[in-house]
Amino acid sequence: MKRGTEKQFNQDVENYRRALLYHARISDWETFKAKAGKLFDYVEAIEYSELERRFFTNFNVILVVLIVIVVALFKIDFGVTPELMQLKDAFILAGLGVSSFELYFYIDYRIYRGVKTVHYTERRERFIRNIESDFRSYVLQAEERKAA
Repeated sequence: MKRGTEKQFNQDVENYRRALLYHARISDWETFKAKAGKLFDYVEAIEYSELERRFFTNFNVILVVLIVIVVALFKIDFGVTPELMQLKDAFILAGLGVSSFELYFYIDYRIYRGVKTVHYTERRERFIRNIESDFRSYVLQAEERKAA
């Protein structure tokens, strides 16, 4: 994540935290749940965009390596010396390895995205329940300290 984006993200999360704390203190739990849901959506969107940025950064580098290997296979005359024929075999194996890794990397990324998307609602509801429980206990502890 870029430095400016990271600072903005931290500031936004801090603003959400303050809003959640305010609504917990006044016991406005419906608004609290709505704000917690917005926080979850915001964090998920940032995480998704960061994962996508990192994936395509790696994907493009590996794709360039694969293109260089393919171009080298078609442009170089490997029949000149026996050593170049061995180099051709190495290029073919490297190309197969890189393309296999690229395919695995792509499929793994797609499956990860799919699983996160399918279970989005469940994770969101669980996040809201957990954060509400945390804030309720925090408010109760603060009230107990005041009373004592």
